[in-house]
Amino acid sequence: MTTATQPSKRSATEVLRTYIPILTWLPTYQKSWLRADVIAALTIWALLVPEAMAYAGIAGMPLEAGLYAAPLAMIAYAIFGSSRHLTVGPSSAIAALSFSVVAALAAPGSPDFILFSILLAFIVGVMLAVASVLRLGLLADFLSRPVLDGFVLGVAISIAVGQLDKLVGFEPVATYRFVPDILLFLRDIEMIHLPTLVVGATSLALLFILHKYVPKIPAPLVVLFLAIAFSGLLDFAALGIHIVGEIPAGMPPFGLPEGITWAKIWVLLPGAVGVALVAFAESVAIARAFAVKFGYEVNADQELLAVGVANIGSGFSGGFVGNGSMSRTSASVTAGGQSQMVALIGAAAIFITALAFTPLFYNLPEATLGAIVIHAVWHSIRLRKVTQYHSITNLDFATAVIAAVGVVFLGLLEGLLLAAGLGLVVLLFNTKRRNTHVLGQMPGTGVFRSLEHYPDGETYPGLLILRFDGTLFFANSPNFVTAVRKSVAATQPPPRVILLDCESMNDIDATAVITLVELEKELTRSGLDLRLARVKTEVQTVMRRAGLEKAIPAQHWYLTVQHGVDAFLQESAEIERPVGLPVS
Repeated sequence: MTTATQPSKRSATEVLRTYIPILTWLPTYQKSWLRADVIAALTIWALLVPEAMAYAGIAGMPLEAGLYAAPLAMIAYAIFGSSRHLTVGPSSAIAALSFSVVAALAAPGSPDFILFSILLAFIVGVMLAVASVLRLGLLADFLSRPVLDGFVLGVAISIAVGQLDKLVGFEPVATYRFVPDILLFLRDIEMIHLPTLVVGATSLALLFILHKYVPKIPAPLVVLFLAIAFSGLLDFAALGIHIVGEIPAGMPPFGLPEGITWAKIWVLLPGAVGVALVAFAESVAIARAFAVKFGYEVNADQELLAVGVANIGSGFSGGFVGNGSMSRTSASVTAGGQSQMVALIGAAAIFITALAFTPLFYNLPEATLGAIVIHAVWHSIRLRKVTQYHSITNLDFATAVIAAVGVVFLGLLEGLLLAAGLGLVVLLFNTKRRNTHVLGQMPGTGVFRSLEHYPDGETYPGLLILRFDGTLFFANSPNFVTAVRKSVAATQPPPRVILLDCESMNDIDATAVITLVELEKELTRSGLDLRLARVKTEVQTVMRRAGLEKAIPAQHWYLTVQHGVDAFLQESAEIERPVGLPVS
């Protein structure tokens, strides 16, 4: 009995460890890692506290929501994530996207706005978790690197511009849009509040100085507490400098918020799809980067689940949408972080901060929060990340530029839709743009290469050898037929046999194989034979189902191009041999 049940128990354990990675890494956790992980966790805490409150402002949420959004998300990822190093929580780009989605449905600062923001985190989380069950981790690859780099650049510029009102003392604007904000800034430049500008500019300058010359010090936390200290000593509020005021202390409001209806869920779904795609794509890209650096692998489907549950946790604690953070993950690694224990310790520190220390932030100048946001996104405003594609391919450069410009001038959500659409267009364009090459035999070898690139290749009168590169499907099959016709017309003397090398044809769909059947009939009417070589098993199966084998006899399906050439030469010799001459 015991022997019979052991395999199923082991199998169940393996399944649990696959879906809950903490069951693998926690039992093998080494005590020698603890000191480094504690230091890394405190580093994360020092960065996350000011950034989380600043990103809450970007998302249009109360500042405490930034603290609420982090702990459960960090714990959830530590349990379900496949990366040993990724740090999740509030981020500038996703906070801005959240604001864009929700601001179209409710007035910023209103109870409905807060409800929609929390609900968006739930919906994004559920979407990602369901996508994990459906094994849709490949979605991470549908936003190409140029499109994603262009999108991130545009978002960073939009966020930085959106913080100008805080730095100069203007009344906050309702949206983050580049052109209107710049025009507003230029129109009202004489109304700049100088004390606020001094605080904002000093905070920003100090952030960059500390980051450059003392990189190991958590610059945002140092600047935050210096600003609070000076604000209290000099009474910034009396000088007309906006301060954040009272931030409620206590545990997050765990649970589902009141007022959720199916109608509210429904109106959030379109925006949630885009937010979910970007949140996951950025997270898995960061996780993969550090996995390559440290020699392990991350599972994209598992990352879908982990980031999804992290967002559900954020929503459950009254927070907003979050994802993986490159800056905080890098800081954790630099501080010596070894495992997701960093996230567990960091979550505890954030809980304690939300519970007991929020009164310390009463005198925090809003200009300093704006400076922290600008400093946080500054590393993403790198034109070189876009211009590098100019020397690679014009198409990738164009898509990166269009994605960036779309975000800046159309808006974050519109820019996201444009970027995602561009990714699909580029995918379809690259898939459709496949070449059909005329092949020749390299002298003295059995190798056949494109005559366009190897003009010394040998050809055989009466035989036209073609190779189609890539998947043949409905979008490019007309191009293939056109290429065959042009090649036939350009070949002298006119060919009797067309031998199609199918080695590069990885797949074929119904439209394409029917097109092949029709092409074979057309060639037959013109006195030409269509023959095939090196057809892959999967492709051959589809061709036979469509009846291509009835049109092209089995003896004209060759294992190699050389076999097809030899068969043609033998037939040609038999045709040219005088009647009655014995076969040697």
